[in-house]
Amino acid sequence: MSAAGVPKDLHARIYAETEWSLSHKLRHAAQSVVGRAYPRIFGMSREPSWLFFDLVFPTLGMCSFVFLLRSRGADEAWISATILASALLTFWTSVIWMMAGQFRWERDSGNMTLYITAPVGLGSIALGMAVGGAVGMAFRAGIIILGGSLLFGAQYEIREPLLLALTMLLGIAAMYALGVCLAAVFLVSGREADHLGDLLNEPMQLLGGLFAPVRSLGIFGLLAIGILPLAPAADAMRQLAVPQLAASGLLPVPVELGILAVMFVVFSLLSHFSLAFIERRGRADGKLLTRAD
Repeated sequence: MSAAGVPKDLHARIYAETEWSLSHKLRHAAQSVVGRAYPRIFGMSREPSWLFFDLVFPTLGMCSFVFLLRSRGADEAWISATILASALLTFWTSVIWMMAGQFRWERDSGNMTLYITAPVGLGSIALGMAVGGAVGMAFRAGIIILGGSLLFGAQYEIREPLLLALTMLLGIAAMYALGVCLAAVFLVSGREADHLGDLLNEPMQLLGGLFAPVRSLGIFGLLAIGILPLAPAADAMRQLAVPQLAASGLLPVPVELGILAVMFVVFSLLSHFSLAFIERRGRADGKLLTRAD
């Protein structure tokens, strides 16, 4: 018997199960990330109709913007830029509807209690959701760009492919880091989450400069490019993939990459603190786990 009256073998077992080594924690966190990413990457292959709607509907939205631009006699460079923006839009839509609202949906379905009580932090769960969402949306974005190139003859002149890849990576990472922050906000806001989702969808597409240069928005463009990852990502990708439109960029590409890197770090830190707040509230009083009426 130990000093506290607990058998030594039981005391050793409790210690072994609660005091994990760093390697064990990292391995467990990695398994949690893969576990949450898997259904988002391979889930749509289980239902062919989902695959059809996931690919056709975004392409139809892209076609509507292209037809509008051509009816107004826009330059073909803007057609290519619009198709590229439509591909980037798929990630933003995923951030708003599949990332920001995820914890709220999980609470309404009863899974949030499992997340809070599971022997893994919410950070690993949220990271798995973000990784799975980004990889799944990359397939959809690729289909949009391929379809736009085949249907409308869009052409891209990529002189710095590594810089373009870095821009896409930083932009997507910053957007999903913001999405984790919004997931905590949506969970706390309850029924107002639907209104927040509407507010952050189409108005942010305008401020993000997806279908018009951020430069044309004046002071609002400067504000958006400093707080909204969509704005510097779209502006930099337009300059790199369609050099004819480089003059429409608000800032040089290296500066916008720096902004995206800072956004990623800031939003990641905010995500860490917001998820820690949810865990404390959920384990202390359980109010965040109660289904909203």
